[in-house]
Amino acid sequence: MSAPTPFKVDIAQSVLDKIKAKVAAYEWHEMPVVPEGGNRWAYGTDMDYMRELCAYWLKTYDWRKAEATLNKFPQFKTTVDGQEIHFIHVKGSGANPEPLLLTHGWPGSVFEFFDVIEPLAHPEKFGGDANDGVTLIIPSLPGYGFSGKPKTPIGPKGTAALWDKLMRDVLGYKTYIAQGGDWGSVVTSFLGYNHSTLKGGGAKAIHLNMFGMRPPALPETDAEKQWAAGAGMMFELEGAYLRLQMTKPQTLSYGMMDSPVGAAAWIVEKFHGWSDKRGPDGKEHIENAFTKDQLLTSVMIYLVTGTFNTATWYYRGMMEDGGNNMAPGTRIDIPVGIACYPKEFLVFPPRTMMDKGFNIVQWTEFDHGGHFAAMETGTVFADDVRNFVKKVKS
Repeated sequence: MSAPTPFKVDIAQSVLDKIKAKVAAYEWHEMPVVPEGGNRWAYGTDMDYMRELCAYWLKTYDWRKAEATLNKFPQFKTTVDGQEIHFIHVKGSGANPEPLLLTHGWPGSVFEFFDVIEPLAHPEKFGGDANDGVTLIIPSLPGYGFSGKPKTPIGPKGTAALWDKLMRDVLGYKTYIAQGGDWGSVVTSFLGYNHSTLKGGGAKAIHLNMFGMRPPALPETDAEKQWAAGAGMMFELEGAYLRLQMTKPQTLSYGMMDSPVGAAAWIVEKFHGWSDKRGPDGKEHIENAFTKDQLLTSVMIYLVTGTFNTATWYYRGMMEDGGNNMAPGTRIDIPVGIACYPKEFLVFPPRTMMDKGFNIVQWTEFDHGGHFAAMETGTVFADDVRNFVKKVKS
């Protein structure tokens, strides 16, 4: 263990210049002809949109402005069991703010949470009660962003062990509440499964916005079987990236580490496919969910840190950790909150099935939002998390 040391993002101009030069030099190729009104993303990332995004990248996007945003909140680095961990640490308002650990996923970063930090930590600034403020701890996953690169793949089970030590041994929080989506949902589930207060750890409640850890139950009811069929079909349509990153991530890295446009296309396609892109007119467009600046900052965090490779190792790490299934006869017994967003592609099973593995005390279904819930819905996400914290804190 090491004491936390302050950290600020400060990327060398030479790194930025090299990325920009590669974007400018990219030789555009072809994509299949799509009939008028057809889905231009059906074969993968739409080239017309990528050309538009890259033109904006070169002429308008300002990394230094994004860097100032990333440095808005206190950041630190520490080392736990030989793994360097970067984290944001924001003290909440009120007399006794509850510690809340937020964990991001792929292809995201701590940047996903930036729009909800102030509403969660300081609700009085938004018409709420200061005593509902929480102290936020937002780490970068191992091998992601500004955390150190592991020498070998690490997965969510191992990360949960690191997070519990970060919270208790480094930061001194005896107990805490954890929240996560994407990989964060799996890490957070492992915190509830292996590191709960009922098992000698510090996690006293968890909140999830994606189906990550699998309960020890097979589909039984018609609704559960219908969910399983739909989930299987969705995985067939969307799961190619996962199979590749879980089995041969190093092969993928040779192209992605060398091509900013290639990495951007790989990442942006997921932001497109997994988000709620519906606009007020009913039409779908990626910028109904995210701005170009949000997309490019999300991509640039991978590029400026050179972590596309080690981030994809995480999928192999889960496989080497033993997967994400609960053992038969086990469950998470601390309080659990479930947030169901309509455009989440890894949708939760019916509650009848989830109840077999999780002690659910809050189940919320939303009309809008997708996989990147905090970034997509902002205060809607923050309000649900705040309500959960109020419900379970002692």
